[in-house]
Amino acid sequence: MKSIAPLALVASAVASLAFARSPAQEAPLERLAALEKELAELKAKVAGLEQGGANTELGRALAEQRMRGDALAEWARAQGSAAATFQSTLQDARVKGFTAGINPASREALLSGFETLAAALRKPPTKEVTEPTEAAPKRPPQRRGTPAK
Repeated sequence: MKSIAPLALVASAVASLAFARSPAQEAPLERLAALEKELAELKAKVAGLEQGGANTELGRALAEQRMRGDALAEWARAQGSAAATFQSTLQDARVKGFTAGINPASREALLSGFETLAAALRKPPTKEVTEPTEAAPKRPPQRRGTPAK
């Protein structure tokens, strides 16, 4: 019923125009032929819209946006998978003694930063946009001994 309603509306408009008197009377057969041509064009447009508008410019633009969205979703899934692998690699580095080197505190901070990054990559996107948190103020490096001359 919904697909007939636009066609019936167009047909009634065309019929009312066909029987309306215009100041400059055209030949009735010419006017009827022009109205039939216009009706055929409108039927073609309605048929195109009922099919989802795939053959229209808007339909092509929507199809392109869907492809981009699908590609972006696939990229996000790949990022989540890579983040999971990255987290397991970081845990493996801790187990194998990466944090027991010369400066274990800096190595621990590095691994913690990487784990935070990996966790953020695995998190699905939310509707809210969050502002990045302020980083801790940087302090100057502490030197051991006297500087070389």
